[in-house]
Amino acid sequence: MYLIVFLTTVSWSVKQTTNGETYNCVDFYEQPAFDHPLLKDNKFNFQPSSSYSVDSSGSSNKKQSDIWLNGKGCPIGTVPIRKTTRDDLSRAESAAETVHTNTNNNYLHVAVLRTSEEKKYYGAGMITSVYNFAVSSRQYSSSRIKLQNGPDSIVVGWTVRKKMENRTIYSVLNPLIKKDSHCYNTLCPGFILMSPDTPFDSVLQVSERGNHIRAQKFFVRKDAASGDWVLQIGLDNTTVGTWPQRIFSKLNDSATYVDWGGEAYSASSEDLPPMGSGFPPMQSSKLDGYGRQVTVVDENQQVDYNPPECVTYTSNNKRYKIFDEGVLETDNQRLILFGGSSGPA
Repeated sequence: MYLIVFLTTVSWSVKQTTNGETYNCVDFYEQPAFDHPLLKDNKFNFQPSSSYSVDSSGSSNKKQSDIWLNGKGCPIGTVPIRKTTRDDLSRAESAAETVHTNTNNNYLHVAVLRTSEEKKYYGAGMITSVYNFAVSSRQYSSSRIKLQNGPDSIVVGWTVRKKMENRTIYSVLNPLIKKDSHCYNTLCPGFILMSPDTPFDSVLQVSERGNHIRAQKFFVRKDAASGDWVLQIGLDNTTVGTWPQRIFSKLNDSATYVDWGGEAYSASSEDLPPMGSGFPPMQSSKLDGYGRQVTVVDENQQVDYNPPECVTYTSNNKRYKIFDEGVLETDNQRLILFGGSSGPA
């Protein structure tokens, strides 16, 4: 079962982005996140206890002032929620139906660097190149980070899917109360937007393979004081939103597994979609999908720029590949290269 929320709240104002998207500025406590059954009491007062110092060099997202036509976002006390039509909601519902989190599924494939030791992890991050390519209505392709403990998982990154207008957008996979149920971004409850200036499900700038590479930084951490999981993006480590720990049964403590890389899904009757840059990796950051600055937050709440005990894994080595380049001497950052072209499974 997948939950789609119709927005009936009254907005304070309407804002437009430079990409032509329209957002309602909705009162903080009226956003869809609080429709989650464990958040309906609205008792939420998030105060970040710290901001991890994570270098964001190489992340090429726009400044927030460049996103909006008027140069600024929503008023303080409100958050931007994309204005939705019934067609938007229908597309989102269809997109949710293609979400699969179990890699034992024959139609879901990953090419990832993953932790091999079950330890406690309190965060993870990477800067990943951003691409767009053609996918069918029964496919999606993502570059993402996944943190997991038992049945609970947090997945963040970017996704291309035809059902969401074939755009490359920010992507947060939201867990729902029902087992194995998920949905995307702000259309579903659970993920609380914190920033009045950041339209989270907006269109991303994409790379020109072999030429100008666009990249985006994603960093998820568990706040030491509140216990909530926090999503930060971009050059200035903007806190975009948070998952309250109370919506989880296992991630309310820590993650025990992390992976970084690509994910692709296609219905059984179709070829598999592209991944990464859309081409088989050539072990070049100009040509391949990449993840730079691959990090974890360890048991001591320290950012580790060279996560130990990690191995590469590809569920379909015929179609997709990943390379762990290790820590580069040029910038002292862990690099992974991954991807693949469309074709038969």
